[in-house]
Amino acid sequence: MQKVSVLGAGMVGSAIARDLSKKFKVTVYDVNNQNLEKISVFGIPTVQTDLSSAKSIKESIKDADFVVNAMPGFLGFNTLKNIIENKKNVVDIAFFPEDALELDKLAKKNNVTAIVDIGVAPGISNFVLGYHYNKGEKINSFKCYVGGLPVIREEPFQYKAPFSPIDVIEEYTRDARYLEDGKIVTKPAMTDIEHLFFEGIGTLQAFNSDGLRSLLKTVNIPNMIEKTLR
Repeated sequence: MQKVSVLGAGMVGSAIARDLSKKFKVTVYDVNNQNLEKISVFGIPTVQTDLSSAKSIKESIKDADFVVNAMPGFLGFNTLKNIIENKKNVVDIAFFPEDALELDKLAKKNNVTAIVDIGVAPGISNFVLGYHYNKGEKINSFKCYVGGLPVIREEPFQYKAPFSPIDVIEEYTRDARYLEDGKIVTKPAMTDIEHLFFEGIGTLQAFNSDGLRSLLKTVNIPNMIEKTLR
């Protein structure tokens, strides 16, 4: 059975670990012992360690066949770089501000497959676009509306953070990049607000957010934008 190291035991990392443990031998690493205790009740091995340290990352992944990087965004890029430097294949969901494609040469040099931006959005949204794009369809414009919404909308926020609260704040504060006539344009997050009505849900706001990420450089579509629904 293949061994998987999951780095990060937050809301998303723990869910990934539980799913993967059905088919793989999973070990989860995190500095937060409370998070690890919630996972260990499912019989999944855990190790408490400080993953801000390159030495700890190396030790945590040395026996892994592949690695999942589920670290918070502010640690994500350096974690990904360390994983690639240690020649481990990696699936990455960290919402870091840096450009993952800066590590492309390093990954090729070390013969590493690194699949990045592979969460819900970016992630599933990339699959949807990629499906049509790779069929050879001519696409001039791509507009993506995404949002994690609670089943029950309660005041004052009518929202539940589905991932790291630090990265939720990043989503509301990090400048949003999109493509307009083939050129990257940057605007503040939460601008260009639209109101959209959905049957059975009600009216939601949609605002600019920085979710296109790797799509800005990997597909040839002149106009692309992502907006977050709340």
